[in-house]
Amino acid sequence: MNKAGIASRRKAEELIKSGKISVNGKIATLGDKADAEQDEIKISGKSLRYRGEEKFVYLALYKPTGYVTTRQDPLRRKTIYSLLPSEFKNTLWPIGRLDYNTEGLLVLTNDGDLTQKLSHPSFEHEKEYLAQVHMKPTPMQLARLRKGVVLGDKKTAVAEVDAQGRSLRIVIHEGRNRQIRRMLGRVGLEILSLRRTRIGKLSLPKEAKKGSFWEISPEDLL
Repeated sequence: MNKAGIASRRKAEELIKSGKISVNGKIATLGDKADAEQDEIKISGKSLRYRGEEKFVYLALYKPTGYVTTRQDPLRRKTIYSLLPSEFKNTLWPIGRLDYNTEGLLVLTNDGDLTQKLSHPSFEHEKEYLAQVHMKPTPMQLARLRKGVVLGDKKTAVAEVDAQGRSLRIVIHEGRNRQIRRMLGRVGLEILSLRRTRIGKLSLPKEAKKGSFWEISPEDLL
C-alpha cells in the first residue's frame, strides 16, 4: 500500500490487524504477500488502485504554532494541509507529529520505507528541539533530563541537553507523544515556547519563514 500512496507501513499494519484488508476475497493477515498489479486488494471493501511506479515526494515544512498535523480536526482548528497545495492533502503524511502549540521542522512524504526508518526508535535518528522555559534550570534538573525520566511506565532514553539561561537545546532519538513537554514537566520546568530545529541531518534553515515548505530528498535526512 506504500507504493499506491494509501498508507504508511505502520498504518497498513493497523488496517490488516483490524481485518479491513482483503486479498483475492480473503481477509489478509500480517505476513501475507500480494502483488497490487495482479491481485485484487480491497480496503474496507473498496479496490486498491495501483498507480504504477510511484513517484515519491519529500517535503519539509516550517510548521507554525496554532496548527494540527492531522488532515481534519474535530475542533475545526487549522491543519498543516492548509499550508500545502491541495494535491498533497490525500497523498502525503507527516513523519512524526508536532502538537498544536509547537512550531518547527516537519517532514511529509508518501514513502512508507523512509517513514519507518525515521519513525522507529531502533534506528535512533536524532531530533533536536529548542525550548524556552520559565526559569533557569538547576544542575539537578539538567542531570535528570540527560539520564532519562519516567513517563508512564517507561524511562526515556539518554538525551543530550544544553542550557543557556532559560534556553534549552534538547536532542532525543525517540518519538513518544509530546515527549519534550512531558520530560520538562516531569522535572518541574514550564515551557514558554518549543521549536523543533532538526530531524536527522536536516536542520531548519535560519531564513525559513513560518508556514513555508520546500522539496528535499532522503539524502538530506539520512
